[in-house]
Amino acid sequence: MDRDPPSHTTTPEPPPHPADEASHWGDADHDPAPTGNSSAGHPMQSWRVFFRQFVTLAGPYWNSREKWHAWGMTAALITLTGAQVGVPVALNLWNERLFDALEQRMFGEFLTLIGVLAIIVVANVTIVTTHLRVKRRLQVSWRRWLTRRMINEWMASGRHYQVTQIPGEHDNPDGRIAEDIRITTEYAIDLAHSLLYSAMLLVSFTHILWTLSGPPEVHLNGHELYLPGHLVWVAMVYAALGTTVAVLLGRPLVRAVNRRQTAEADFRFGLVHARENSLAIALLRGEAGERRHFVELFRGAKGAWDRQTIALSNIFLFVSSWAVLSQVFPILIAAPRYIAGAISLGGLMQTAQAFQQMAAALSWPIDNLAKVAEWRASVERVQGLHEALDAVARKRGQASSEGEPPMIATTRNDTPHLSFRALAVNNPDGSPVLLPFDCDINYGDRVLITGDSGAAVKLFKVVAGLWPWGNGSVALPVDGSIFFMTQRPYLPLGSLRDTVCYPGLPTPVNDQYLQAILQRVGLGALGKRLDETENWEQVLASGEQQRLGFARLLLHRPQWIFIQEATDSLSQQSEIRMMELLLEEFPQATIITIGNHDGLKAFHQRHILLNRVNGFAVVEFQ
Repeated sequence: MDRDPPSHTTTPEPPPHPADEASHWGDADHDPAPTGNSSAGHPMQSWRVFFRQFVTLAGPYWNSREKWHAWGMTAALITLTGAQVGVPVALNLWNERLFDALEQRMFGEFLTLIGVLAIIVVANVTIVTTHLRVKRRLQVSWRRWLTRRMINEWMASGRHYQVTQIPGEHDNPDGRIAEDIRITTEYAIDLAHSLLYSAMLLVSFTHILWTLSGPPEVHLNGHELYLPGHLVWVAMVYAALGTTVAVLLGRPLVRAVNRRQTAEADFRFGLVHARENSLAIALLRGEAGERRHFVELFRGAKGAWDRQTIALSNIFLFVSSWAVLSQVFPILIAAPRYIAGAISLGGLMQTAQAFQQMAAALSWPIDNLAKVAEWRASVERVQGLHEALDAVARKRGQASSEGEPPMIATTRNDTPHLSFRALAVNNPDGSPVLLPFDCDINYGDRVLITGDSGAAVKLFKVVAGLWPWGNGSVALPVDGSIFFMTQRPYLPLGSLRDTVCYPGLPTPVNDQYLQAILQRVGLGALGKRLDETENWEQVLASGEQQRLGFARLLLHRPQWIFIQEATDSLSQQSEIRMMELLLEEFPQATIITIGNHDGLKAFHQRHILLNRVNGFAVVEFQ
């Protein structure tokens, strides 16, 4: 059975609808959750489309309330990157003077150059340290902004529940928010910085290498060719060849990285799910089945790891060879001019270093291909969740478009009634759950719904605004707060006081009042534990959890109360006592209860039977 959401009171305003804080309702029948696993089977979108979507998703950070901080850090980062480029340029000039001094055995010049080197080292340490601090501040600030945005989209108006019911590439939202957003922001800044650094390095050393190329005439096998800056062109061809080969070899890597991230997220989710349900697993002796499930999940993670390893191996075979060649190729290119006496030893080393720096700048795609692949995979995972949540938000309260599944219309009544008109409830795939019916529930009515519990719970979700799939309309009462009391109340981690008052009260209450409430529902022994912090879902028995749900009801004082089998763990006597307490405390409130216990009929005036016929439910008024 699905985990249950927090029971709480809301004052509905459609749309969005009442249960803005609810997370997940437990059905007697499992809801279909056709979420996709990954984008592995879909064609990769173009880089132009990808960058446009990325800017739309994460770019508004530079126009948010934090924009001055963001632009200030960005400007500082660009300035420091330029200073970083100055260090290799200074070392290039220093190398020329050093080797010329060594060739001419100038000891005084040698000592002077040692002092210059000390200055360069101090400057480099200062620049690199400051750059690291600024970069990390910008990374964490951007991550905080995007995380807050995604959490706000996810944990709003029941979208976190609805998104689990629709197909698409948005599985494991917790992993996408916690890990993929980190990679999205951190890697974006890392890659942007290294790209800017390479571009500045390219501009600086292109000029140096062009100057060091010597006369525009190049002699080759007795022929004279006019080729200004020939070393620049050689470096460009050399880097272009390496980049082309690396890109071709690395094309499968993005897909492999995406598959691995999805498999790893599935494995983590399986472990967390088992931890959260450890008591049930232990009581049922289900450890062997869980172990098999973990092994299967890990097999998927290992298979994805192996596919990524193959993709990385193809790249590393080339990159490792290219790295060795890059160490000696510049010297081999410049050596003929030194042998011919056209340049000094210092000129040879300066030329080789300039060639190497320019080739390194042009080889940015080779050096960052794996990181780009991982970054893009994470961006697409965050984008997939964002698009799914956005689709859910757009559908809320809107009529269905042509060619799309019909949606239930939610309106506001001008009377204190809850009205259903030609209401039919479907699954997200369009298959029927509950056939069309009309019904009015007046303020103060007490209605018992029996029969098909799965269809009844989905009807509650329709009222809560969590289940838009179907036809017809629902008109909410003009006034009155709504309280949804689920089979198992949601118990957040924290103190008992916060757990009882979840999700919060309009005005604070003192401990004496809370203790009196707990005493009334049979939990007086917990009154002295209000400040204790525990995993209350594991500490409290199921019957105690249901009594705690009634305590919340007494605290929130709603006018419309929806109860989903919230007494099934209580003894018959305790169930009667809780229902009597309910009628005593809320004599004027509307009470709508899902339950199949015969003892519940005495506490309700009206009875609705959801009779299951041919796989779907039919409403019968009794």
